[in-house]
Amino acid sequence: MSQRALIVDDHPIIRDTLVTSLVGLGVFDEVETCGSLEETIAKLDTATYQLLILDLSLTDQSGTAGMIKIREDHADTPIIIFSGNDSTDTIAEAFEWGVHGFISKSSPMQVVVNAIKMVLAGSTYIPPNAIRLMGYEPQGDRTMTELKEEDKIHLSPKQHQVFEQLMLGMPNKLIADRLHMAEGTVKTHLHSIYQTLNVHNRAQAILRARQLKLID
Repeated sequence: MSQRALIVDDHPIIRDTLVTSLVGLGVFDEVETCGSLEETIAKLDTATYQLLILDLSLTDQSGTAGMIKIREDHADTPIIIFSGNDSTDTIAEAFEWGVHGFISKSSPMQVVVNAIKMVLAGSTYIPPNAIRLMGYEPQGDRTMTELKEEDKIHLSPKQHQVFEQLMLGMPNKLIADRLHMAEGTVKTHLHSIYQTLNVHNRAQAILRARQLKLID
């Protein structure tokens, strides 16, 4: 199956640069572009993309509201945020809504390409400079067999199901639909999962799961 991407950015030069790089390097077979939230939703309603690369500042929408609408209406479409606003709060909020990666526009093109390849391979990309800013202190690369008993995670069957959906980048609403739960129940399970992992948000949960070798 051919790899198709949709790049959403209101700067034509940025769109053209990304298209040239991603197609030229063979990351995608086909790349479409647009510059507004309205056009993005119209395209997502009629076509399937393996990845949506989304700026947070569009001609008709600025900030995370557009991202949230897309996640609510098209939760199965993987999203990487590609933004000039790379504040800690913005990055944390993006991951709370289940995006699969966050790339600063100041990143070198090779970082952009590598991050996109990570997401296409089923992983999640969090900018290295954002990790400690989000309050997460790496504790070394230990496998599950190397952890002390008190460090091992113990989740109930329901919590494990929610955790799996979280790692797939699913927002709360879609997790609830897929697992036939109330959205409030999903939030309760997530709170318990965060406590078990000793983290405070989704981004930290992803980093902790990677440290424990639960995900790549």
